[in-house]
Amino acid sequence: MIQPVTSPQGRPLISAVTGTNGKTSVATATLQLMKLVGWRAAGYDSTGITDVDGVVHEAKTRRSADYLPDLIDSQARAGADAISLEAFVGILADGLFERVEVDTAVSTGLERDHIDVHGSVDAYWNAKLRLFEEYLRADGVAILATDSAQGDLVRAAVSRRGARLVTVGEGGEVRLVGAEEVDGGLRGRLIIGAASHLVALPTVHPIAVTNLMLAAAAVIGAGGDPAAVAEALSKVTPPPGRLQVIGERDGVTAIVDTAHNPGALRTALQSVRARTHGRLLLVFGAGGERDRGKRRDMGQIAQSLADLVVLTDDNPRREPPDRIRREVRAGAPDSIEIPLRKDAIRAALQMARPGDTVLVAGKGDEHYQLVGTRRLPHDDRDVIREAMSPVQRLD
Repeated sequence: MIQPVTSPQGRPLISAVTGTNGKTSVATATLQLMKLVGWRAAGYDSTGITDVDGVVHEAKTRRSADYLPDLIDSQARAGADAISLEAFVGILADGLFERVEVDTAVSTGLERDHIDVHGSVDAYWNAKLRLFEEYLRADGVAILATDSAQGDLVRAAVSRRGARLVTVGEGGEVRLVGAEEVDGGLRGRLIIGAASHLVALPTVHPIAVTNLMLAAAAVIGAGGDPAAVAEALSKVTPPPGRLQVIGERDGVTAIVDTAHNPGALRTALQSVRARTHGRLLLVFGAGGERDRGKRRDMGQIAQSLADLVVLTDDNPRREPPDRIRREVRAGAPDSIEIPLRKDAIRAALQMARPGDTVLVAGKGDEHYQLVGTRRLPHDDRDVIREAMSPVQRLD
C-alpha cells in the first residue's frame, strides 16, 4: 500500500510532473483522475489552465515569480482540493516553483532536449531535478517508472531530499499484470503494494500505459482511494496529438504524435511498430533554431526503426530549412526528401499499402507552422483527413 502524504493545511494538494517526454500526458491524466475520484481539481499544462469548473484558459507565455502562487491561490479560493501542474523546464530553471510546496512529484524520464537553451545536457537535467531536490515536500512522495531514463539521477535527488519514492512498472510497487487486449484497450490487474484491483485501460501502447500508472500513483500518493483510482483509469482520455489515430482507409492507418527529440521519436516508432502488421512509414523533420546536435540522432533512429522515411520541414523558424534537412539526412541517407510538409504527408499516404501505418511526428496537435517570422496555418491532422477522405474517423 502506498502511504499517502499528510493533507496540507489551508491549500490544495499539489501534484507536479516533469521529465523530457510524456509530461502533458501524465499531467492531464492526473487532473482527470483527481476529478473522477471526486475532488474539485484544477490543472496547468501545455494545453492551458483548466479551472475547477473545467473551463480551459490560455496560459501566459511570459511568467513572473507570482504566476504559480497566484494561480494556486485563485483556484483555492474557487474551492480546489487539488491541482495538477506540468513542471516545464523553463519554470523550474527560473525558480518559479520556489513559493510552491509540492506534495507528489512525478518524473517521466530525462533525455536530451533543450540544449540550445540550457547549454548542456547536465544543466538541463539539473533544472529538472530541482523539482525533487528543492520543491517536493521533505515528507512528500516521488513517483518514477522502473525503466525511466536517468532514473538513478532522480533516485539520488529524492534520497537527498529525504522524500519517499514510489516505483511504477515491472518490479515496482505499482504495476500492471495479466494484461489482455480487449476492444482496443487492456484489461488486467493493477497491483498497488499488496493490493490488487481489476482495471480496464483505454490504450494498448506501452508508454501510454506507463503514463497512466504514473498518474494513478500520483493521485494515490496524494490521498486518492486506490480502488476508486483503479476504476477511474478506464475513463481517462489522452491529450490530443499524442499517438492520436486520425483515420483509416483501405487498411492504412494514419497517426500523429508530438515526438520532436530522439527519445520521444524512438518511443513513438516502437509503440506504433508493435501495432503495425505491414510497413511503418514516417513523416518528420526537425525544428529550426533549436539543438542541432540531436538532428543526426533523430535521423538514425528514423532510418533504423521505420521502413520508409519521408523527411520534411517541421518549424524551421528563421533557420534555412535545407540546412536542417541536410543535418537530419546525415543520419537517414535513405530518406525521401519532400520539403513542403503537406506534400510530404500526402505522398506518404499515397505510398502506403493495406496493413501499413503512416506516423506523422513532430507537431501533434499544433495548428500552425513557424516559417521565418511567420506563423502559417497548418495542422497535420487536417492534412491527413483531407488526403484520406472519405475516411472512418477514430478521433
